[in-house]
Amino acid sequence: MKARGDEEIRLRTLLAFYDSFLKLTLKGMREVLGDRGALGVLRFVARDYGAGLARSMRALGRRSLKEALSMVLERAGVEPGFSEEGGSLVVKLKRCPFRRPEEEPLLCAITQGLLEGFTNAFGKAKVSKLRTIAEGADSCAFAITFLET
Repeated sequence: MKARGDEEIRLRTLLAFYDSFLKLTLKGMREVLGDRGALGVLRFVARDYGAGLARSMRALGRRSLKEALSMVLERAGVEPGFSEEGGSLVVKLKRCPFRRPEEEPLLCAITQGLLEGFTNAFGKAKVSKLRTIAEGADSCAFAITFLET
């Protein structure tokens, strides 16, 4: 049982290290590129990553956006919920994938970009941030609105 405890401590330490490193990287990006530039880079990279995840899910036979997105978000441990509101699919995340997001609100751009890239692999859509834990909300929420083609 001791090995399992040691493994958990190593994993928690590694996650804390990556969380701190990511926040320092974002701070550096902000200093070099400014808020707008850092936001653009983060969303671009996250969209690309999200699109790749979606292609993988589709290759595994997941044809429904909601089914595929639910699977990815559940595995990420964010406790997702979905609802239909005003013609949009609203994705709610009860847990943030990042530690202490209020320390670096730019982290939300990563989540929004990932959702944009993932969603657009299923159809042209707009993803709007409704609220985030980083801004003091009890959960994050993003509205996915499919655009007519």
